[in-house]
Amino acid sequence: MRLTVLGCGPASPQPDTPASGLLVESGSTAVLLDCGQGVAARLVQHLEPDRLSAVVIGHMHADHFIDLAALRYRFAWGGRSASRLPVHLPPGGLEPFSELAGIVSERAGFFDDAFDVREYEPATRLRIGELTLDFIAGRHYVRAWGVAVTGPDGSRLVYAGDTGPSQAMIAAATDADLLVCEATLDEVAEDDPETRGHLTLDEALAHACEARARRLVVTHFPSSRREAMAARIAPFGPAVTLARPDLVIDVGPGTAGESLGAIFHPGVPGSLRLTPAAPSPDPLGRAPLHRGPLEPASRTPRPPDPH
Repeated sequence: MRLTVLGCGPASPQPDTPASGLLVESGSTAVLLDCGQGVAARLVQHLEPDRLSAVVIGHMHADHFIDLAALRYRFAWGGRSASRLPVHLPPGGLEPFSELAGIVSERAGFFDDAFDVREYEPATRLRIGELTLDFIAGRHYVRAWGVAVTGPDGSRLVYAGDTGPSQAMIAAATDADLLVCEATLDEVAEDDPETRGHLTLDEALAHACEARARRLVVTHFPSSRREAMAARIAPFGPAVTLARPDLVIDVGPGTAGESLGAIFHPGVPGSLRLTPAAPSPDPLGRAPLHRGPLEPASRTPRPPDPH
C-alpha cells in the first residue's frame, strides 16, 4: 500500500500546498481521501483521474471537498459516462453537494454524468478494490469521519481527518502502521474549549504514542509553522514526519519497526511535553506511557480557525 500526500494545508490558502488530499494505492486500486482546494491539480501530476477507483470525503467543509468541482472537468463531456467514478460522501453530504453545480454555473447533471455520488454508512465497512475502509467518528464542528484503510497484506493506514482530542481515534489507530493526524492548532487556547474540533502538534504526538502507531505523518497545519514543528519532532527521527505535497510513503506491516512510545506529562490538552521513550521490554517493542505531573503552559488566546 502506498500513500501520496497531495495536500496538507488547513482551510486558509497556503503558499506551498493544497488543502487536504491523500492518494492511497494498492495494485490497481487508487482511492482519493478528501479533495480540498488545489488537490485536483496535484493529483494529475501523479495519476490520471480516470484511473481512480473512488473518492472518499470525510466531512463537508470546503477544504475537504470543494475541488471535486475542478476534478469533474478532467472527465468527458457529452452525456453520461459508461463507467462513473464512485464518490462517497458522509451522511448528509448529498444535499449540499447537489447545490455545487449551480454554484459553479453548470448544468443540472454536471456531476452525475461523471460521478456516481452516494453517502456512505459509517457503521458499514467499505471495500474498494484491494482496500478495505472502516470509518471513525471524529470530533469536529460538523459531523466528520476519519478512515482506517487496510491493505491486502494486512497493513493499516489511519487518516484521522479533522478532529479534536478523541479516544475513539486512538482506539482505531492502535498498532497502525501509519497514522496521518492533523495538527491545525498552535495552542489549545485557539480552539473552543467545549467543542474542540482540532489538535495541536503535541496532541497529535500524544495520540500517536498512546495508539502505539508505528509511524506518524502530521498534516493540516499552516505552512508558517513548519520550521518550528520540524524542530519539535526532530527527537523522534524518521518515525514522525511533517506532511508535504508529493511525499510518498510505502506502508507495510511493521513499516517503521518498533511502535512510537513516549514519556510525557499530559497537563491540560495542548500542553503535552513528549520525549522519545527508552527501549521497551515489551516483545512488540511498545514503550509504556509514563504519565507525570501536570505542567500547564501559559497561552495568549487567538481567534480560532473555524475549519
